[in-house]
Amino acid sequence: MKTVFISGATEGIGRAFAYLCASKGHNLILVARNQARLEQIVKELVVYPVSVITYARDLSIPENVREVYEDIRRHALNVDYVINNAGFGIDDAFTETPWEDLERMFQLNMQTVAFFTRHFAADMKRAGNGRILNVASTGAFQPGPWMAGYCATKAFVLSLSQAVNYELKKSGVSVVTLCPGVTDTKFHEVARSHHTGMTRFLSHATPEEVAAFGYDALLKGKEIAIYGFTNRLVVFLTRLSPRKWWVIIAARLLKRKEA
Repeated sequence: MKTVFISGATEGIGRAFAYLCASKGHNLILVARNQARLEQIVKELVVYPVSVITYARDLSIPENVREVYEDIRRHALNVDYVINNAGFGIDDAFTETPWEDLERMFQLNMQTVAFFTRHFAADMKRAGNGRILNVASTGAFQPGPWMAGYCATKAFVLSLSQAVNYELKKSGVSVVTLCPGVTDTKFHEVARSHHTGMTRFLSHATPEEVAAFGYDALLKGKEIAIYGFTNRLVVFLTRLSPRKWWVIIAARLLKRKEA
C-alpha cells in the first residue's frame, strides 16, 4: 500500500487528489492551513480502507515546512508519492501589490516546493524508488503581466522540476511537472482573476479532471504534463513565436476587467 503526501489538500486540485488517491487505496498525509476542513475530509474518507494523517500548517511559513517534514521522518513514515500542490496567485500590478503578499506567495509557491522536493527526493533516492508531482501552471511558459510574480513562481517550479528529474535518471525516482490551465477552483477568487480574459475566453477544467490527468502522469513518470489539447497547443505555439508577442497576449488575458 502506497503512502501519498499532498499539500494544499483541502481545496481544488489538492482535494481532488486526496479523494482520488484514497479511492486507489493509498494512505494519505494531508497538509493544509484549515484544521476544520482537514477534519471534514478525514470524516468523508472513512469510506475508504486507508489511513489519513493530517497537519494543519501554513506552509508559507518556513518553520512549519521544516516541522512537517521532520515530524514525518521522526515517525518513520515512508512516503512513496509526493504531490506539491499548495500555492496561490495574485492578479494585480506588481508595483501595487503589498510586498508581504508577494513574499508569502514566493515562499509558498517556490521555497516550500523546493524544500519538499529536495528532501523527499533525497529520501526516495536512498530507497531507490518514489515519485514527485509538482503542480505548476501553463503560466510557467511565458511572462504574465498583472500576474508577474505568480507566473514567475510557476516558471521556477517547471525549471527546477525538469532539472531535478534529469538528475534523478536511473535512480528509480521521477519528478513530474503538472501544468493545468484554467481550473474551476477558489484560485481565481483568491487571485481576483475571475474577471479576466483568461477565465472568460480560455477552456475550463474541473479539479477532478486535472487530478486524474496528473495521477496518470505521476504513475507514468512523465516529465511535463500539460492538461488539455488547447493548452498544449498554446504552449507549442509559444515556442514558435517571438516571446514579446506572448507577453502582450498574456497581458490582455490577465488584466482584470475593472483594472
